[in-house]
Amino acid sequence: MEKIIAIVPAAGLGSRLGLGKNKAFADVGGLPLLVQCMRMLADTDCVSRVIAVVRPQEVKEAELMLEEYSKEYYPLLPFCVVAGGKERQDSVANALSAVTESDGYIAVHDGARPFAGKEVFKRVLNAAADSGAAIAAVPVKDTIKVVDENNLVQYTPVRSTLRAVQTPQIFKISILKQAYELLQKQHGNVTDDASLVERLGIAVAVAEGSYENIKITTPEDLILAENLCKSRGLVR
Repeated sequence: MEKIIAIVPAAGLGSRLGLGKNKAFADVGGLPLLVQCMRMLADTDCVSRVIAVVRPQEVKEAELMLEEYSKEYYPLLPFCVVAGGKERQDSVANALSAVTESDGYIAVHDGARPFAGKEVFKRVLNAAADSGAAIAAVPVKDTIKVVDENNLVQYTPVRSTLRAVQTPQIFKISILKQAYELLQKQHGNVTDDASLVERLGIAVAVAEGSYENIKITTPEDLILAENLCKSRGLVR
């Protein structure tokens, strides 16, 4: 499997988790969440190095934390930590500036998704190899309603056409850099990197994700994450 560079945004405040700190440092299965994510990335066997992104004031703390657990959980996975920006896209841009390569593939993967796993990465990478850009996603289980500012239903999209988007999102390095160069000119906020690539007119392929590839955002997610750690033997 081809090796890829992984950018791991983990600079959010984590306010919805209610821990009073960046969730990257939250305990999940006896390990910090970001460490669990690094462990998973190492186990994919397709990540050549990781660029983790945290808030500027947390860079040193994150470096020390990742170094502390490196020998035990990801001894062969090089990593560095860079300072994030105001928005998620700013954090990814900061990490992208540390990528000197122009050939190959780069994955953007949320630091709060420690359960993606090898098979999801493999499927997304294979799809990206065909199209240049691919994302993990799963079919939406619930019926979705589009509402207006008064909470009145405007229409109901066809559920079979809807996907809940996850990470990893994998792109040719040249494509992702081009997308961020365009963002510097056009500005605006986006919720994922694929949206930027779509602005280039490049078709983004969708690969099968996993319903266990949860993003830890709320206290309920922490409970589910603990159960997943136990079932997967990831408890320290």
